Amino acid sequence: MARSRFFKSFLALSTTGAGLYAYDTNTEAQLITRNVRTFYNGVGLALDYKLNFKPGDMSSMDAVHERVANRIFDVCERNGGLYIKIGQVIGTQASVLPAQYQKRARRLFDSAPAVPYSVVERVFLEDFGAKPEQMFKEFDKNPVASASIAQVHKAVLHDDTIVAVKVQKPAIQKQMTSDLRAFRMLLALYERIFDLPMVWMSDYFEKHIRMEADFEREAQNSSRAWDHLQKESSLKDRVYIPKVYGEIGSKRIMVAEWVDGVQLTALDDLKEIGASPTEAMQITIEAFASQIFKSGFVHGDPHPGNVLVRKHPKKKNEIQVVLIDHGLYIEESERFRQQYCKLWEAMFLLDVKALDEICKQWGVNDSNMFASVTLQKPYMPSKAPHLSNSTVSFQDAYEMQMSMKSRIKHFLADQQLFPRELIFVSRNMNIVRANNKSMGSPVNRINVMARWAVRGMDRKDEAKGVRGYLRSTWRVILFESTLFAMTEDSRACWMNG
Repeated sequence: MARSRFFKSFLALSTTGAGLYAYDTNTEAQLITRNVRTFYNGVGLALDYKLNFKPGDMSSMDAVHERVANRIFDVCERNGGLYIKIGQVIGTQASVLPAQYQKRARRLFDSAPAVPYSVVERVFLEDFGAKPEQMFKEFDKNPVASASIAQVHKAVLHDDTIVAVKVQKPAIQKQMTSDLRAFRMLLALYERIFDLPMVWMSDYFEKHIRMEADFEREAQNSSRAWDHLQKESSLKDRVYIPKVYGEIGSKRIMVAEWVDGVQLTALDDLKEIGASPTEAMQITIEAFASQIFKSGFVHGDPHPGNVLVRKHPKKKNEIQVVLIDHGLYIEESERFRQQYCKLWEAMFLLDVKALDEICKQWGVNDSNMFASVTLQKPYMPSKAPHLSNSTVSFQDAYEMQMSMKSRIKHFLADQQLFPRELIFVSRNMNIVRANNKSMGSPVNRINVMARWAVRGMDRKDEAKGVRGYLRSTWRVILFESTLFAMTEDSRACWMNG
């Protein structure tokens, strides 16, 4: 009797589960299927690392890295949506991740699956009560690009202006809550398995990812970022942000000026248009450094597909960097912005006292480790960052990772004090660094960042007339002189043996 009841219960549960699975696989969002896939593989890769990763055994380490990389990126590709974006972020950590991750991640940057035109048409009807061909003089039914949460179609306004129409994939709104809940639960699982603090970042991360799905907010972000560029004389003509036509947009549809350009890291394409990779990278780093250290309004997703390069439309033999996809931005508090500027100055001037004080205010008990994480290279208080080798070997990265793992619990002793802005500021810097490295590191990124940090410290002084201008100029001169003196001392010591 008991066996019969067990069999009936098992049969009922199996039938129900199979029915739910069959129904879910035929829905647009596929919430159950995607979550099951995520947790199955999430637990699998965590256990694989926990049980099979043996530091020092290179063959064992390589095998684990390859298995885990395949698991992660297979899930990202099959789940699509926000998972594509998460996978792209993982893939941009080129300077610290093993080669297995870098090789497997490349596929995610090609394109994400596009939705059929019938779905695009449905979104237009729901938001505007009209089909695309009724709103535009011309509308290409085939997307020119497809990303994690939206795809782009080329169209022509009735005044013959060529535009890019960004259309959100409707499943995203249905999947977002479920995806972010799964992300939060995986962080909690990894925190327990690896005994490392991870959940503390989830609220801030979730808040900004949700903002990215609001295209009206993206239009506002574009306008604000453009206003900042117009105030920077060294950038205003070298960096461009396409105009957004807000009067014909919605939370799921955005219409912007069409701009032809090539991806920042596409070296062959840059060569074809006669653009210098060094110049393009220099402009790009300066643009994002100005956001981090001066405006405090920072692009959170500067991967290669969002940074284009074109011949300058008005100046012969010059190029212009075009920034697109302004959905994910973070706003730094003024207190954090000033502290971050001072932290970079302290790292370069070997001001250990100032570095320790800022880290203490952020609840960070290990300033050397924090400086290493910030620079993504081992930091030595006895040697300024610009004097050490700018490249990071795999061995250096591995040793740094192992050191971090043993120190990170102490490092984040007071999570409440740690500035949440650093989650996306660090992400911006990591992606920019990876872009630079993929192009052969043509620019000394750290030096550029440090100079903008010093300029950012005196943003308020610049508004105080001649006295403020002189104070700001003096600080820059002092910083540059100190760096020059350090460099000369280093050369003299080297020449004298």
